[in-house]
Amino acid sequence: MSASSPFPDVTGVILAGGRSRRMGGADKARLEVGGRRLVDRVADVLQRLFDRVLIAGDRPELVRPGLSCVPDVFPGSALGGLHTGLAAADTPYVFVAACDMPYIDAEVIRAVLRQRRCCDAVVPRTPLGVEPLFAAYSRSCLPAMEQMLRSGDYRIKNLFTQVQTCFLAAEQLPGDWRRTLLNINTPDQLRDMDP
Repeated sequence: MSASSPFPDVTGVILAGGRSRRMGGADKARLEVGGRRLVDRVADVLQRLFDRVLIAGDRPELVRPGLSCVPDVFPGSALGGLHTGLAAADTPYVFVAACDMPYIDAEVIRAVLRQRRCCDAVVPRTPLGVEPLFAAYSRSCLPAMEQMLRSGDYRIKNLFTQVQTCFLAAEQLPGDWRRTLLNINTPDQLRDMDP
């Protein structure tokens, strides 16, 4: 964390409130790859880019210097966590990353953020699919998110029909975007991770 953040108008948000059903209920944020907790691997990268990084979810056990947590207003979904992070941010934008992405890369984050002023949401869309949990969102998304959450619609992808969304193709992402966008959902995937 530094006062000379390359993105002073962006808050980093780590989503860490999921139930991890496919992981057998294990707390993914506290699982380790290469001897480091997943949440710390994500936080390390985000803290180099943003002055403020927070964990969306009531997870005080994950807090460390420069990293705070904010309890979900609408618990139980990734959209609720995203809403929490965006509502708690004191910046016009957030960059959100799921806690189960051990290899996030600053250059890929920079590529996403370069488009942040062009639309309300900037989301990678690669041959592997849409990545709404590694994306940039404007505070202008909050009313649509809140309406969705209050009506019981928790699918982040439905947000993209309600706000101006820029999708970034794989060709617009630098480096090894496949590695960056990799997330861990099962015990087998965790065992196969490189340090």
